[in-house]
Amino acid sequence: MPQCEYCLSAHTAIGRKAGLNGAEIEANRAGTSQDAKAAVAVHFARALVEHKGEVTNTELQAMRDAGFSEADIVEVITHVGMNILTNILGKASRVDIDFPKVSLKQAA
Repeated sequence: MPQCEYCLSAHTAIGRKAGLNGAEIEANRAGTSQDAKAAVAVHFARALVEHKGEVTNTELQAMRDAGFSEADIVEVITHVGMNILTNILGKASRVDIDFPKVSLKQAA
C-alpha cells in the first residue's frame, strides 16, 4: 500500500488509544505482532495488500488454523479494503494531519 503520513499518524494514535505499546505498533508496521494469533492476521493483511487480494490457499488456511472464522477473515479483508480507500483519500486530498505526526521513517 502506498505510504501515507496521515494514515500512519492516525493509526499510531488510535492504536495507542486502544492499548498497543510502541513495540507492538512497530511490529505491526513490520508486518508481524508480538501476539502469535495477531501475527497471522497482520501477515494475511499484508499479503492482501501486496498481492492485491490474490492470497494463497496456504495464507487462508493459516488464518483458519490460527482460530479465525470465515467471518473474521471477511472482517480482515474489509478492514484492509477500507484502509486502502482512506490511504488514497488521504494522499489525494493532502489532508492536514490532525493527529500527533509520525514520520514515515520514524519508529513508533
